[in-house]
Amino acid sequence: MDIQALEVRQQLFEFIEKFPGLHFRELQRRLEMPVGSLQYHLGQLEKEKLVIVKKDGEYSRYYPVGLISERERFLLKHLRHKQMRRVCLLLLQKKKASHKQIAEYIGLSPATTSWYLSKMLESGLVTKNKRGRQSYYSLKNPKEILKIIVAYKQSFLDKVVDRFIEMWEK
Repeated sequence: MDIQALEVRQQLFEFIEKFPGLHFRELQRRLEMPVGSLQYHLGQLEKEKLVIVKKDGEYSRYYPVGLISERERFLLKHLRHKQMRRVCLLLLQKKKASHKQIAEYIGLSPATTSWYLSKMLESGLVTKNKRGRQSYYSLKNPKEILKIIVAYKQSFLDKVVDRFIEMWEK
């Protein structure tokens, strides 16, 4: 048995435990591991039933088995998308926001913002209420989302998350 390979695999598993839901390329970038080596070790961890792979569109996301609930995986999958995470952070701060406010906050066009919001509505992360011609969005389960953001704040590598956590902790 190759001790060095076991050490690499152990480090990879611990990294996935600490940063669940990262996709393959993000793991490869952060660990600076050759693609082939990473594929091999992830395959071994999956075969040993230590990690689970979940498809997220074109991404394969990796989670430790038994340490994260299905619901937490679902939320992490969405929070791994930078723009969805930013919408959630805004709604955690303001409770509700209009389409225009969200578009301005995340810095995207109204059409792109609509696309993200429709995905978030479909998945049940947000709710939409109309008042006249204006639509307002709010989080369906803000405490649940806050819990995930706080628990995995290190894994997002996002200054906006860091600032939010600093404000929230005060």
